[in-house]
Amino acid sequence: MTEPSPADEITRSDPLLHAFQNHLSAIVGFCDLLLRELPEGDPKRADVLEMHKAGHAAIDLLPKLSTRIR
Repeated sequence: MTEPSPADEITRSDPLLHAFQNHLSAIVGFCDLLLRELPEGDPKRADVLEMHKAGHAAIDLLPKLSTRIR
């Protein structure tokens, strides 16, 4: 089992942030699935990679967001 990320620690104490993280994780997860299926050179791949990167960036912002909410 892996150690919880800072975002995981924060969202455990805030139900709204927890729900937001769940939605972001679903987006990132679906991007992972699409990236496995899209062949290299597919023009859609760049768009999915950008969505994947944005999803991870949003998850990384959750700890900062939580300090602003409180």
